[in-house]
Amino acid sequence: MSTTSSDKDRKKRKKGKAKKHKSKKHDKKQRTRVQNPKQVVTRYNKILRLFRRGGTMSAAFKRLGVDRNTIVATAPIAELFIVAPERYKELEKNKQGQKLSLFATQCAAAISADPETEEKFKAYKSSGKLLPLKTKKD
Repeated sequence: MSTTSSDKDRKKRKKGKAKKHKSKKHDKKQRTRVQNPKQVVTRYNKILRLFRRGGTMSAAFKRLGVDRNTIVATAPIAELFIVAPERYKELEKNKQGQKLSLFATQCAAAISADPETEEKFKAYKSSGKLLPLKTKKD
């Protein structure tokens, strides 16, 4: 019945729960601010590619280090670029010094103003060529 001190230590270690350390590799991801419409389109396409690979939209957003609301706010820029590139180029020429949020609003208005573009937009969304983002008016 003699127990050594190492046996007692081993029993104590088993009773206490081992702490699991969460890797913060993804939390420290460098976030970069997009500053022009071209960068918005590039970021949108990266998220679309990740989403198509079978992941979820939230996983794609997390992987790129972008908030969902940020993507929703700037998505009309990329959507107009994909659906109607000629209309996008017209708007981009007149952009000069505008904020991205204002340019995104103009792009959303351009999509909804033209019935042909709007139909094409809905067809692209349903076929998976655009992200299935929901806005309040959808």
